[in-house]
Amino acid sequence: MKVKRYVAFSIVLLAFAASAVAAPVTVSFVDGSAQVQSGSTWKALDFDMKFDSALSVKLGAGAVLEIKAQNGSSVTIAAPGTYVVESLFKPRAEQSAVAAIAGKLEKLSKGGQVGTTVAGVRGSEAVNTKGMMWAGGTIEADEAFSSAEEASKAGDHAGAWKLFMESMTLYIDASDATGAARAAYSASLAALASGSGAKALSSLRAASPEDAGALRGSYALALATLSARYGATGDARKLLETAIPAGWFDDPATLDDAKSLLAGL
Repeated sequence: MKVKRYVAFSIVLLAFAASAVAAPVTVSFVDGSAQVQSGSTWKALDFDMKFDSALSVKLGAGAVLEIKAQNGSSVTIAAPGTYVVESLFKPRAEQSAVAAIAGKLEKLSKGGQVGTTVAGVRGSEAVNTKGMMWAGGTIEADEAFSSAEEASKAGDHAGAWKLFMESMTLYIDASDATGAARAAYSASLAALASGSGAKALSSLRAASPEDAGALRGSYALALATLSARYGATGDARKLLETAIPAGWFDDPATLDDAKSLLAGL
């Protein structure tokens, strides 16, 4: 009888261990080339796709992937490479400058004041940038951007993100690089306010900080911070090594943040 109980107990433990290792995860956001291993082949990942956390995922250059576990926790990766998914959910210490600046950006995205300027833009200005932007934009792009602002003010940050990205595409179609960059920056703030760093980074990667005019320093610091946070430290370092000597950061506090971030990479 004891042997039978022991065997039954062992089977339960093995089943529990297997379920813990192979817990399902869900793709909540993907941009670019991202694949999951399926036997001896690789299968492209798509939104809402579910797969076991014991599997590996592979990202190409420029890809961003956000995965959510059953318990609601999520991870984002943004550097090329192959990763065992379950290892991504293990706690990791974050570089202090990255954590501090990311925290400021998240507060800024919700319209909060952060004591000093963050990337050269105060909270109220970050939420409402339209007045300084659109000398060369099309009517359609301006309308999409205005709709995005209204959605943001109403607290619909996910909807605002979609509309900001729509306006960015319209500015690109109109060959307005400055409008596109500033719409992308606004989209990144809306994404952060909605809780998705993956969408924020993807938005910033869709345009260039060099084209962002007065928001150039803001854009560069946000892009470098999120790149570093999600594993693309090489991209962050390269950007800051360009932006700091070029004088992109007009605000002294912002420049200090950029230097602190670079020193820790």
